[in-house]
Amino acid sequence: MKQIFLYLSLLFLVCSCISIKADATVSDIEVLNDSEIEANINITLQDSLAFQLCQIYGSDQGVREPYITGGKINYKYVQKIDSLNFKKVAAFVKQNGFPTKELLGARNYKNECVQAAVVSVLLHNPHILVKNEEYFNLFLNEVKRGNLKAETYATILDKYYWAKRGNKNRVLYGSQFGMPCKNTREESNAARVKIGLEPLNNDDFIDCED
Repeated sequence: MKQIFLYLSLLFLVCSCISIKADATVSDIEVLNDSEIEANINITLQDSLAFQLCQIYGSDQGVREPYITGGKINYKYVQKIDSLNFKKVAAFVKQNGFPTKELLGARNYKNECVQAAVVSVLLHNPHILVKNEEYFNLFLNEVKRGNLKAETYATILDKYYWAKRGNKNRVLYGSQFGMPCKNTREESNAARVKIGLEPLNNDDFIDCED
C-alpha cells in the first residue's frame, strides 16, 4: 500500500511539473508574440509618419519644378500651397515633435524627403515664424529639446530678413544668409541668445550701407 501511495505521489509531482513547464512555455510564447506585434506596430507608425513628410515635401518641391526647369510658375498658387504645407508641418510637430531618426527610424530617416520636408517648408514660410509668436515658440521648443539645431533655426529666420523687400539682403541672426550689420549688434545678439546661440564677436558684424 505504501509503495502504491508513493508511486501515485511521484506521478502527481511529475504531472504537476509538466503542467507548470507547459504553462511557462505558453506564457513565454505569448510575451514574444506581444513584443513582435508591438515592434510591427511601431514600424507601421514610423512608415506612416515618413509617408506624411514625403507627401509634404513632394508638394513643396513639385510646385517649384517648372521654375527649376526654366519654366514659369504661378506665384499665388505657390503661396497657397506653402501656407497649406506650413499648417501641415506645424500640426505634425505639435503632435509628434520635430522629425528625428529616433522618431522615424533609421530606415526612413535616411530618405531626403523625410529629413528635408519640415525645414524646406519653413524656409518657404519664415514670415510666419517671425510674425507669429505661437509658431515661433513651437519650433523654438524643438530647439530646446535638441531636435532642431539652433543654427538651422537661425538660417530659417534669417531667410525672412534676407528676402524682405527693401532690406537689401540684411540679416538679424547671422547664418548661411550672411552676417548682421554693426548697427544691429545688440538686437542681433539678443535674438541669438533667445534661440540658444552664442553672441557674435564684434568682428563678426559687417558694415551696411544705408
